[in-house]
Order: sequence, then C-alpha cells, then structure tokens
Amino acid sequence: MEALAVQAGGQGVGSLVTPAVEGGKSIFNCLRHKYAYVNNIRENFDKLVKEEVYLSNVDADVKTKLERNKLTKEKTNRCETWLNEVENMKQEIENLKVDYKNTSSYFCGLCPFPSLLKLGKRIVKKTTEVVELRNQLGQITTMHEKPPAPPVPVIEKHARKKSDVPSFDSHVETLAEWLEDENLKRICIWGPPGVGKTKIMGMLHDRVGKSGKFDIIFWVNVTAEGRIRDILDEIWKRLDMKVDGNYGADQRANMISEELKDKSYVLFLDLDDIVSEIDLRKVGIHDEHGHGKVVFACRYKNNNICGGTDEEMNVQRLSDEDAESFFWEIVGSDLKSNPDIKPVAKHIIKECGGMPLLIKLIGNRLAKVDDPAIWRDLLSQLRSPTMEPQEPLEEVYKAFKLVYEKLSEEMKPCLLYWAVFPAGYEIFRDHIIDCWRAEQFFSSQRKLPRTRDRGHAILDEFVRKSLLEKGRKWGHFKMYEYFQRVALRIANLEKNFNFFVTEDENIIDEEWERARRVSLIRVRLSTLPKRPQCCGILTLLLQESCLAEFPREFFGYMCGLQVLNLHEIRITSLPSSICSLTNLKGLFINNCSQLVQLPSQIGDLQHLEILDIRQTGLYSLPVEIGELFNLKCLRVSFTEDVGKYNHVEEVKPMIPSNVIARLSKLEELSIDVSHSSSRYQNAAEIVREISELEELTTLCFFFPKLASFNSFIRNSKSWKGSNTISAGNSFRSFNIVVGCRRNNPASEFRVFECSAEKHLRFYAGNEFPNAILEVLKQAKALELIGHQTATSLSGFRADNLQGVEACIVEECNQMENIIDRDQTSIAFQDDDNMGVEFERLKSLHICNLPKLKGIWRGSIESKSLCSLTSLSLKGCNSIGVLFSQGMIIRLSQLEKLEVKDCCVLKEIIEDGSIVESHSFPKLKYLQLHDLPELCSISHISLQWPSLETVLIKPCMKLRNLPHTIKNASKLKTIHCTEDWWNQQDWPHDTNKDDFKNFLSFI
Repeated sequence: MEALAVQAGGQGVGSLVTPAVEGGKSIFNCLRHKYAYVNNIRENFDKLVKEEVYLSNVDADVKTKLERNKLTKEKTNRCETWLNEVENMKQEIENLKVDYKNTSSYFCGLCPFPSLLKLGKRIVKKTTEVVELRNQLGQITTMHEKPPAPPVPVIEKHARKKSDVPSFDSHVETLAEWLEDENLKRICIWGPPGVGKTKIMGMLHDRVGKSGKFDIIFWVNVTAEGRIRDILDEIWKRLDMKVDGNYGADQRANMISEELKDKSYVLFLDLDDIVSEIDLRKVGIHDEHGHGKVVFACRYKNNNICGGTDEEMNVQRLSDEDAESFFWEIVGSDLKSNPDIKPVAKHIIKECGGMPLLIKLIGNRLAKVDDPAIWRDLLSQLRSPTMEPQEPLEEVYKAFKLVYEKLSEEMKPCLLYWAVFPAGYEIFRDHIIDCWRAEQFFSSQRKLPRTRDRGHAILDEFVRKSLLEKGRKWGHFKMYEYFQRVALRIANLEKNFNFFVTEDENIIDEEWERARRVSLIRVRLSTLPKRPQCCGILTLLLQESCLAEFPREFFGYMCGLQVLNLHEIRITSLPSSICSLTNLKGLFINNCSQLVQLPSQIGDLQHLEILDIRQTGLYSLPVEIGELFNLKCLRVSFTEDVGKYNHVEEVKPMIPSNVIARLSKLEELSIDVSHSSSRYQNAAEIVREISELEELTTLCFFFPKLASFNSFIRNSKSWKGSNTISAGNSFRSFNIVVGCRRNNPASEFRVFECSAEKHLRFYAGNEFPNAILEVLKQAKALELIGHQTATSLSGFRADNLQGVEACIVEECNQMENIIDRDQTSIAFQDDDNMGVEFERLKSLHICNLPKLKGIWRGSIESKSLCSLTSLSLKGCNSIGVLFSQGMIIRLSQLEKLEVKDCCVLKEIIEDGSIVESHSFPKLKYLQLHDLPELCSISHISLQWPSLETVLIKPCMKLRNLPHTIKNASKLKTIHCTEDWWNQQDWPHDTNKDDFKNFLSFI
C-alpha cells in the first residue's frame, strides 16, 4: 500500500519526484525520495485542497439533483454510502489541515525530519483517495424511481358528527350498515336538489374514514362539463401517481385499476349536476375489485347512471317537526315568541316544503330580523305568480330549469300543468292523466289504456327525476312546493300557457280574459262573474271552493274550455249555459253531495270523453247521458238513501235502460252501487248492455248474483277480446265484486298497491265457478269473504293464485288452512303444470275464520311466500301455532306482522322447529294483541336485525320477550302495559335497564 502511495505521490509532484524504491537500488535513491515528501510538502498540500474543492462541487451537484427529483425519485443505497464517504473524507481533510497548520512554522528546518516526512506522506495519500472517491461517482447509480407512498386514507369533509336534522343521522346509520355488507358494491342516494343528499354523504364519508376499515377513501364533486375527467384526475391525485403527461386516459384508468385491485376503498361521487350515464370502468373502477365500493348521490332514481345498484336510498323532505326545528335554529329561537312573526313563519316554513337547503337559505336571510314587515314581504315574494328572481333561491330554480329543459316536448307541458294546482296539492294519478289527455298534451290520440300507460310512465319519470314525490294516499302524487312556484314562473313565460292561480276571491275581469288556465281551488268564492269574456280559457278548476251556485250564463263564452273540475263544491245544479262548452273533454263533478240533478243540456257536450259523477246526490243517471257518443270514460255511483233527500216518490232505476248500450265508445266504466240497494233490480239488464260494449278495457262493477257474472264472462264482447289472442287480455284493469255482502260493513283493507289494477272480490259463494277462476287468473288482488264451503284456497288451483299480490280471506266458516298442499296434490294429481301458490303475494289479511288451524299445510315450494311483506291474522280461534318450520324459511321479506284476538294461539314459531338466528331479517313491526294463551314468540333468541317497533297488549302468559328480542339492534319502541312488563322473566345475560329507553306504557 505504501508503494502505491509513493507511486501516487511521485506522480502527484511531477518530474521533481520519481519512484526511488526499487529492489537492489542504492540507499541514496531511497533517501532522496523521502526528502521529496518533505521538500514538496507545500505543493502537495495545495494539490489536496484543489482536489477537495473538486470533490465538494461534485457532492453539491449530486445533492442538488436529488433535491430537484425528490417527488418522483430517491437516492440509491450506494449513493447514500458515497455521500457518507464524502462527508468522512471532508472531516479527515479538515483534521489534516489542522496538522499542516501546526507544523508550517517548522518548515525552516527546525522541525524534526521524521515528523515532516510522515505529514508529507499523509498529504499525498489523502490526495490519491480524494481522486479515487470522486471518480467512483461515474461507476454508480445515484437515483432510482421512488415507489408510490401510501396515500392518506381519507381527507375529512369536516361534516358534523351529529347533524341539525335527526333524520340525517338515521340515514347515515343505514348507509354505514350497507357499507359493511360485503355483497353491496354500489349504493345510490337520490332525491331533489336541496334535500340534503350531499350533507348525508359527507357525514357518512367522515364516519367511514374514522373507522379505519378502508385503505383509501375518495370524494369527487363531478361537474356536468368534467364528468369522467373529474373522477380520473381526483383518483390519480389521491393515489399520488406519476404526474408527467405522457399517459392517455385509458392508460391512466388501467394503472388506477391495477393500483386498486387489492385495496379496500370507497369512492364517493356527488353527481347532483349529472343527468347522463357515467362508465366507471373508464376511470379504473371495476366490479371485479373485491374490496371496492361506490356511493353516489344524484337527483334521479338510479337509471344506471353509475351502472346497476345494489341498494338505493331515497332522501325525502323533512317532516314538519324537523323542518320547523331546523328553521328556528337558523333564524334564532328568540324570534319564535314574537306574535307578529310566528304566524308568518308558519307559512314560510310550509313554502320551503321540508327542503333543508331552502330552509337554510331563507332562514339565513331572516336571521335576527325582528321586523314583521320584512317577513311578510318575503312570504309575498315566495308566493308571487311571477316569481321574480331572488338571488339566494336561484340555485334551486336553475336546478329545476335544467331538468325541465331536458324533458321531451310531450313531457314539458305535463310537468308545468302541475303549477295550476295549489302548492303541496296531492293529485290522484288517473285524474292528472285525464287532465293531460283533455288538454291534448299527448302527441297522438291514443285509446285510454295507452294514455294511462303513458301517463304512468311520465309520472314515474318525474318521480325518478325528483320533480314529484308520492303522496300520503296511495296512487297520489304532488310536486315539491318550491318547484311548484318555479313551474308557475316558467309556465307564465311560455307562450299560450298563462296560468292564473290565486287564493283571492276578488278577481277582476281582465284576469279572466287573459288567462288560459284558471285555478280557484279552495278559494272562498261567494259569487262568480255573470258571463266572463274568456273564450281562450282551456282549464277551469273550482274544486273544494265554497261555491254554491253558478250564474245562469256563466259558461256562455267558454267555448274553448277542455277541463272543468267542480269536485266537492256545494252546488245543487248546473246552469243551462253548460251547453256552450262544445269542446269540453273532461268534466269532473264528483263528491258534490248536494247536486241532485243535471240539466238536459248535458247531452250537448258532444266532445266530452271523461265524465266523473261519483258521490253526488243524483237519484238516477239522466237519459241524456246516452247522447254523449264520444264518451270514453264514465264513472258514476249511487247510494241507497239518496232519494230521501230528493223527495222522489216514483221509484226509478239507478241507470235507465239503453243508456249504457248507446255509449258504444266507452273504454272505461265504473258503476258503484250500494250492495243493499232495492233500486238495483235491473242489474241483469245493465250487465247485458255492458256485454255489448266492444271497446271496454276497464270495468268497476258489482254483480249482485253469480248468474249475472257468469253471463258477462260468457257473453261480453270486450272481455272475450276479439282483437286479442286470449280472453280478458283486452282489460287493462278491473274491480269486480260478485255476490252480496249480507251483514258486516266492508273490510278496512281495501286498497292495494299492486303492479296491475285488477281486483276481484267474491262474496258468499259455495263453489269455485269457472268464471271466477277465469278472472282470478288475471287478478292481482283477491278478497274471499263469507265463502260457505271452502276449506282452503287450494280449490282455486295454484296457477290461479300464482300472480296474486294481495289477498284477504274473511268470515269463511269452513276454512281450515289458507293453503292446503295435500288437498291440491289429491285434486290435481294428474296436472303437471299446477303452478306455485302465492309466488308474488305481498300482503295477506286473514280475519274471522273460526275453524282455521294453520296458514299452510303440506310442502311449500321455494318460490311461495317469498315476496310476502305484510301478514295480519285476526279473530281466528282454532289456530294454536302461527308458523311452521317450512314457512319460516320463506318469510325473508316479511316486514309487518299483526296477530290479534286469537284465543288459543300458543306459539308464533312452532316449538321444535329448526330456526336460524337470522330468520325474519326484515321484520320491522310486530303487534301481538289480545292473545291470552300465547306463551312464546320463539324458543331461541333471534337476531331481529330490522325490528323497530313491538306492541304487546295484553298477552299475560308471554313472559320471555326480553330473551326473544335482546339482540334487536334497531329497536326503538316497545308499547305495552306496565303490569305486563313487570312480570317478564329476565335471562342472566340481559340487563333490565337496557330496555328502559324503549318502553312506552299504554
């Protein structure tokens, strides 16, 4: 090594120093060489300092390069070692510099020669090492690509842990449970703008992030312009992937998919501005990702906007209580006690329609404002028909307008027509469709069945687009209040729409003349103009007003009128000027209980297509109705005692002969009469006339005798369906009642939300006639009441019960089982196409069957009862056990169970049955009422994952409820008597205090 150092040193000092050490050389050369270390020490030291500067510069360059590339690259281990060696070298040189400085004063020869020789050798050797270290850099790799750092799992939205709206917390709880379900991959949250979808999703986002159950969570607000690009960029950014621009969208999507395929993740998408489909595969989100989930919020009920969904949550408006509480929290509760503000606030809250966004916007405007005049002015602005733009509310207006403009030309007037009704007004679907048809909104003149189907589709589209919502009553719809104001604003800007909607009874003539559609619904009208000049008016709505009389010439200048609604007003007659309504297509005078006659001029309405005169005081259908040759829909009803109010002495038939027969274009006919009516003696004649109608597609009719019903099924031209492949296919809907009810009033269960409007009610039969079977095969709702011989429904054949969605069985004294498979197999043993009983049954109501022993006897097909959601059992005093083992496994969809007044019932679930703990997964409501012998619901503790409400009154032998429901995680209320609760047996692993918050004593 010393030889190498000497050689390097010789080379370092140039020609003055040459290698002196050679084998066999003279000692003189050796001494001369050593002397050179000392003699050239200054020159060699300067050389070392120079080489040190070179090394330091290279070291600095390396460090600069590393710093510039630190986001994407990192130094290699070999580079790290080299940098450490450089630092060590610098320190060694510093030490050498100190030694050199300390010996420099002896260079005049005073220093001992050996010390200078040693220092000179060190300087030459260190110089060689510096050069070698600097040259090593060319042989090593200093940097390589940095592996992607683990992304931050979640970036919080900072949504409140608890919201201002209690219902939001409930939604978040449900959504969190859905995310924990491994089988749920796509979850849709939908509802109108401003209802709180984004707020709920933000709360869920933060809750899931804090749980630590996912590797990474994404949140993307998707714009209408960005769409796929927004999602791709945000995921790319969150994953901290390469940022150079050499990758196309497809390449980035593939790289994202590869990165996420083994990760657990949730992608939250705010799609409130998106109306078209997004293909998530284009951003690297694949269904094949085993641990990936997508939650998205949008305005529309999911139409595959992000592909198929596994669960959907419809976020609806706030309850009245929540809306009021939220409003005062924003405004300031101190204003609530102001007697001038409080009544105005009530109306303002109603105008907000339970929409959190509107409540917040309007609440912020009124916060701390104690001037009642400002409150009244704002309410006036909100109710203004012109709806002048108001900056805080324009966001909602624009949201509605955006969806409106994308509707088809056929749908636009249908939507705007909603503005002619008062805010929040609920409308039955058939009525709004009748109005649309009469106003000729549909693109072509369809027959009524096609009109109905098209109308249903339009209503469904409006609901899915969150423009309408379903009402409280079945089959009813309403528009969100503020949307209704927006629709009115848009309508009055449209050419030839001109709505006049008012709550003021003082109407000037110019308003009648200018309007195309007039709404005076619920207005306290004491009088009307004698003969308003309004030939251009198309719709006139007067329902539920206080009107008691029309001026005689009122309708004289309304030749263009197409829709006239007089529902529930106090008139006793119509004026003769009704004959001027030559273009009238829809006339609705139902529920006018004091209307006792129609003018003979009713027959002049030759364009009339829809006439509704149900629930009036009419004693008999006027013969002039038979002159309405274009009538397509007639709805009429009569009650037995109507004649008493009219002082009619002559007993007339409710429907005169030959009236129905003359209405050859009838497609829909509803005749509702009292079952005990003595004036329904010509029913057989009416049936004969109905049988001659060839266009009939809807029939609501009471056949008092089985013979008349058999005659109709045998002879009806419309039922036989000459233009259809098989009998009855031409009927879109029916509500057929066969046989008279002899005693008790009609059942409380009368309305079913079935997929088709086909309802059969069979009273007091003693056989299973073929005509009944023929109708039953199409029926979606079946009521069997007072049958005298039936021991089960199996006599109807399984295939005839297969499509039934709702079933009522009452007062059948011989009924022992609802379904008896043993009886079925004997009666139809040669039939290979027997079908499956109750494959689509959703609701089953059983009442007053004294011999009933069980609901189901024999084997149960796997598809039977699989759709049942509601079961009610009342007054059955021979049944001891409700559910057999075979039934339990089929009731996976059951949500509501009511059992009342069954005096020998001992068990809900049969003892000895093999019951899984997860049975009844969707049961929410359980009511047990007056069951004196009931001892047990279940002999094992079930999970009850959905159970919310339990009502027990009284069942004194039932003492193990705590054991039965101790695992019910969603339980909210137990309604019971205090005495009954105090006698419950408590298992050792159950804390009695845990149930205190659920108790509600009755």
